[in-house]
This record gives sequence, structure tokens and C-alpha cells, in this order.
Amino acid sequence: MKTWTKLFAVLAIVMMVSAVHAADEAKPAKKAKALRGTVIKVDGTNLVINSAKKGEDKKEVTIATDAKTVVTIEGKEGKLADLHEGQKVAITPDTGTAEKIEVPTPKPKVAK
Repeated sequence: MKTWTKLFAVLAIVMMVSAVHAADEAKPAKKAKALRGTVIKVDGTNLVINSAKKGEDKKEVTIATDAKTVVTIEGKEGKLADLHEGQKVAITPDTGTAEKIEVPTPKPKVAK
């Protein structure tokens, strides 16, 4: 009888550990945080933006890009050279080399 109890105890522990492991794998990956700002200039393979929020002093940030960086302008594929001063951009990830640079489609203005 003791042998069966030990066997069931070991089996129960194995099942609990595998259930915890499966639950960890089922969690979705964290979404990369985006750095948002306004384009100041394109400098070679770097993008310089002002990432200051309203009411803050200018906060110039230089973002490195590479051949894998995807640029999307208002839903269409673009190139780094297509970006121009004043455009609002969202860059992911918020640190390191940019993987994605997106210029969102502007929201229509509401008539008053």
C-alpha cells in the first residue's frame, strides 16, 4: 500500500509542475513599448525625433536603424528617406535599434 501512495504522490507532483510550466508558456509575449515623437530629421541611417510631451522642453532622441527596420507611412510601406520633419512617429522597441517605425494615419478633424 505504501508503494502505491508514494507512486501517486510522485505522479501528482509531476502533473502540478507540468501544469505550471504549460501556464507560463500560454502567456502572451509582452508587447514592445513604443517611443513616440515628432520627426526632426533623417540623418543617414539614423532618425532624430523630439520625444518631449506637451509642455516639456525639447527632448531630442537619435534612433538607429538597420536593413531590418520596417517603415510604414499611413498604412503603406515606406523607407526611412520618406520621413520628413513634423511627422508624428511611433518607434518600437523604445530602446536600441528600431525594428518598426510607423507614421499613423491622421485622425480626421471634427468640424465645430
